[in-house]
Amino acid sequence: MVMDAGVDSRALGRLRPLSWLSQDQIRHLAAEAILIRTIRGKPIFTGGEEATRIFVLLSGAAKLQLENDGQRVLVGLLGPGEVFGLTALLGQAIRAFKCEAFTDCSSAAIAPETFVEIVLGVPLERAKHVLDMTVGRWWAMVLRYSSFIGLGLRERLAGALLEIAAKFGVQDARGTLLTLRLTHSDLAELVGASRQRTTEQLSEFEREHAIIRDGRRLIVVPARMAAMSQLTHFDLPRNTVLEHASK
Repeated sequence: MVMDAGVDSRALGRLRPLSWLSQDQIRHLAAEAILIRTIRGKPIFTGGEEATRIFVLLSGAAKLQLENDGQRVLVGLLGPGEVFGLTALLGQAIRAFKCEAFTDCSSAAIAPETFVEIVLGVPLERAKHVLDMTVGRWWAMVLRYSSFIGLGLRERLAGALLEIAAKFGVQDARGTLLTLRLTHSDLAELVGASRQRTTEQLSEFEREHAIIRDGRRLIVVPARMAAMSQLTHFDLPRNTVLEHASK
């Protein structure tokens, strides 16, 4: 990967996805960006690294991948004009995806706060509230379903339980109580498995003390469950209680 000090504003201006920007905005973006040239097969950025910049692909093609338990899951191919590296816009410190040059390519790298101020005319901190409410939720779903590829039912169900707890939990003395009522069939549909196999896996979690039954509720032990899920991008509570209704 080779980095240069500046980006040609004409190269940015020719990109169709950016055609709605004014010439002043294009010139400002070009002046603030760093040109990155990447040869085929080399990373533009990797998963697990700090997310400090977003990127605009200027030429060539790149691919987004999620590395999961030693397997690489192709999330999508990027073409000229596409903005990527959105983790930096969503306020997440660490990248989940790897982006690799599919062909020799060049891209413009720019600080997220600078990009938002030039394109939208507002500070990034204000834009984050809208992004978190909209793009952030869909981004989490993309991460989740991409992570599920290649995982068995055990890992998928563990990850789903942890995500549900994080989103719908209410703290009590024992952990986090989920007010959303879920049946075994609901969980089976969520993770793409039969009700019978889902019930069997829940029983296995109970034997391993990853969940504890309390009447019609399930108490999830996050440390044990997180180790089973192999998913690390959810912001999880330390203890989780799920209200549960099984058929």
